[in-house]
Amino acid sequence: MFCVDVAINLPVKSLFKQFTYAVPAELNFLDSGWRVVVPFGAQKVEGFVVQRREMTSLPPQAQAKLKNVEAALGDRPWFDKEMLATAKWLADYYMCSLAEAMRLFVPGKTSIKRHAVKDEEGKLLYYAYEERLKEKTVLAYRITEAGRAALALGDSRAKAQMAALAVLSEGEWLTVNELSEYKVSAATARTLAEKAWAEARQKRVLRNSYVNLQRRGEVFTLTDEQASALEKLSASVKKADGKTFLLQGITGSGKTEVYLRAAAEAVAQGKQVLMLVPEIALTAQLVKRFKGWFGDMVAVAHSKLSQNERGDVWYKMHTHQANILIGVRSAVFAPFENLGLIIIDEEHESSYKQEERPNYHARNVALERSKLTGAPLILGSATPDLESYYKAIGGEYQHLRLTKRATGSKLPTVELVDMRKELQERNFSVLSRKLKQALVTTAAEGEQAIVLLNRRGYSTFVMCRDCGASIVCPHCAVALVYHSAGEAMRCHYCGNTAPIPAECPNCHSRRIKFFGTGTQKAEAELQELPEVKVLRMDQDSTAQKFAHADILSSFARGERNVLIGTQMVAKGHDIPNVTLVGVLAADASLNLPDFRATERTFSLLTQAAGRAGRGEKEGRVIFQAYDVENKVLEQAARQDYDSFAKDELKDRETFFYPPFAQMLKLTIWDKDEAAALALAKRVTDFLKGQQLEGKLRDLLVLGPFPGLVAKVRDMYRYNIIVKAKELQPVKDALLASQFKEQRNLFFDVDPVSVI
Repeated sequence: MFCVDVAINLPVKSLFKQFTYAVPAELNFLDSGWRVVVPFGAQKVEGFVVQRREMTSLPPQAQAKLKNVEAALGDRPWFDKEMLATAKWLADYYMCSLAEAMRLFVPGKTSIKRHAVKDEEGKLLYYAYEERLKEKTVLAYRITEAGRAALALGDSRAKAQMAALAVLSEGEWLTVNELSEYKVSAATARTLAEKAWAEARQKRVLRNSYVNLQRRGEVFTLTDEQASALEKLSASVKKADGKTFLLQGITGSGKTEVYLRAAAEAVAQGKQVLMLVPEIALTAQLVKRFKGWFGDMVAVAHSKLSQNERGDVWYKMHTHQANILIGVRSAVFAPFENLGLIIIDEEHESSYKQEERPNYHARNVALERSKLTGAPLILGSATPDLESYYKAIGGEYQHLRLTKRATGSKLPTVELVDMRKELQERNFSVLSRKLKQALVTTAAEGEQAIVLLNRRGYSTFVMCRDCGASIVCPHCAVALVYHSAGEAMRCHYCGNTAPIPAECPNCHSRRIKFFGTGTQKAEAELQELPEVKVLRMDQDSTAQKFAHADILSSFARGERNVLIGTQMVAKGHDIPNVTLVGVLAADASLNLPDFRATERTFSLLTQAAGRAGRGEKEGRVIFQAYDVENKVLEQAARQDYDSFAKDELKDRETFFYPPFAQMLKLTIWDKDEAAALALAKRVTDFLKGQQLEGKLRDLLVLGPFPGLVAKVRDMYRYNIIVKAKELQPVKDALLASQFKEQRNLFFDVDPVSVI
């Protein structure tokens, strides 16, 4: 008899240890990687088997106290050795429990749904469970031996039945829908079953929301640069050497074509491919391209899929019924039968970092899976993350460069418009006169434009003109944003909504005014321009499933000639008729108190500019800004990444930021502001004390200081920033301290934002 150590799948950060259960005889197949149901307190919960061991490894007294595993979930281990190793690495690196790491690999993060069982008086007896993932089944038929005999004899009076038997004679299970393609009705199939000429059963079918997506199978001739990059990538795929490549290519240089050819090489080797994209908005266009090459062997995963749809996608990859998986951040945890290549498009994007605990970065998880499987990793971008670029120029990654557009077209010309002069000349519109004229001309000539404004809503805040008070969220220390739909104000942190007040809640003045501009207000101004027909794409307009794809398809078909939106309109879209890009408030994010602010601004502007002029017509870009002399804006206008990276890396080294330091952000949340600050000070004192004792070296502790938004959902927030040459000793010290299981203290390793 043996026992198993189980990580309990509950969303509790303090469950760092595993619990041991006895395995009954009927479950003696259990081993590491299985999902199981175990008793835990008064409830039955899902757990993950981490280790199997002999019962004799425990003292007799401990053996007698063990509870039994109650059931196994699924018909095979969910975690293979590679997935389990990745989960253990993630738990160690990101300072979370193993259970927290493992639940990331499960669709919906849990496989069971618990419900209370009560007696007649309503008293709680216990908690029971049912499986959450529901398989979709349909009725299917298969011919029997009696059916084969009947078909051999034939019956001219039952032509429809004989025809149906002929279809079924291949011996495969065929669903009602599949039979209908052969003109076999459901009634005929039922008759065959009644005569025992066919047997009927429920057959699992896998959901596919993209089954009707239009395919497009263009084949392009590779440029010399593309061919050279592909040769190196293909060699690595064949060797399964687990190398990491930085594919740095200017916008329009044909990185996607290189991805396709490298993926084709992996599939030819009988392997699977994982392709990550930063936004749901980018999936549809990539799926079209990949389906053109790989047909229905392409699966898609993103947050708009239901848990059952995602479960079917995971099943396809686990059983090798699909070769290619395209997905957003969480797709990095998909199970694979034989992973042979990983691609991360727009690898610089911060959306690959999970902002909730555990705060993993999909790029780092992909790197670990690449090492464990031997699958090469391609990091693709026109504006690489500075840490990736630093590793590439230092030789840790192999650096591949595409310096020319694949079509031979030129990069667009970029103009900077000084909005200070616009104000001086009494233009109070969010649109400069130059951009207005360019938009009107573009529309008149039958061309299209993209306008980027990285702010949702109609106005950024509502303020009283008498006392100067802004209308803030009662639950968060942030101004409410006015949204024209529903005439309401909304908090972009907690979602709280409020009607527009008739008077100021502070001084009761009725002189309420809207300040700033969001995408809704800019959309309204654009609609006033002649011949301009506008589409808006932001989080408000894309709440529904497939809304991103619908908006982009409509725009690509030419049904509208101007697309305005937040940063999701700036990435990856390849629409040949777009000849103009306008960026409103191009310098708005430059002065945020975050060391990555300039890098994010440069990347966003470069990516946005790259949407223009990708077809036969030349492109034009207009950056509107108040600080037009800013060097970062000038570098983005020239799309001069190397100059930008050189300057930025010099600053990073001077101020001890990544890639020259490792960082840890500690965040304390509490409803009591004084309690939050007190805990933050205790943590800071602990770290500085360890430093004074010589246990931690080359350490810089900053803070505590309030978050940029000091209160969110009625919880006050304080941050502590730790910078070190080597972070592991800091992690070890914290995980060995009283703070390890502190419920309101959160660790963010390698934060993408320090505010």
